[in-house]
Amino acid sequence: MLARGGKYRVMEGPQTFHRFVVIEFPTLEQGVACFESREYQEAAAFRRAGGGMVENVIVESGDATVI
Repeated sequence: MLARGGKYRVMEGPQTFHRFVVIEFPTLEQGVACFESREYQEAAAFRRAGGGMVENVIVESGDATVI
């Protein structure tokens, strides 16, 4: 886990943001596999039963931007 919670400030976009979690996986495919796993789906079922709205985005990393 790279980051979760903590202070934040929305600079642009919807102000409905409340919490973030950033998790790193070795590959995009492993991140997708985690999301699709039986264990995650069972845990997520509790949240999906009325625990709130979640935005889950899996992003493949790219090369660092050269300045």
